[in-house]
Amino acid sequence: MSVKVSGKGALAQVLRDGVHSDTRSAVIVVDLDGENSITSLTKLTDTYIDEIYEQPMQRVITALQEAHSTNCERIVVVVPTTGMSGGACYAPQAALAESARILVKSAARQWGTNGITVNAVAVEPHWFSIDTSISGAVAIAPRSLTNEVSPVGVVTWLCSEAARDITGQTIVCDGGLWM
Repeated sequence: MSVKVSGKGALAQVLRDGVHSDTRSAVIVVDLDGENSITSLTKLTDTYIDEIYEQPMQRVITALQEAHSTNCERIVVVVPTTGMSGGACYAPQAALAESARILVKSAARQWGTNGITVNAVAVEPHWFSIDTSISGAVAIAPRSLTNEVSPVGVVTWLCSEAARDITGQTIVCDGGLWM
């Protein structure tokens, strides 16, 4: 069966090209703008928060609602690991990633009785144009440091019937960058 991948950028394209499933599935790549960092929380404006956090979060909600309304059995939301650990200059982006992860848990609880699983995959920050040196990598991870880690296998598995008993979880797929 085909997997609907929503989102833009290199990561969304890699997932469109590589993920397949034996169930009706949707993959939502959070529209997180890592190129638009800030130097201080005091510089956050309403306009900036709306653009970097609120609009992308609304797109995640809409994509989840669409996946549910089209009877997807497996839903996977892809976020950067930066949300789990924070990162200097990336507070709104980290808040967006964590909000999406919390939304995954809520959707998993609400839709689980209908046989729908909803999970998150946290990937390397570079997929979202986040500077890994600024965002606080805490491990030496050679494959990650050379951008050789691909989330395709993990996302494919979460979209499969084999992952029917996994829901509301975040699977970290970053080659050990964040430990």
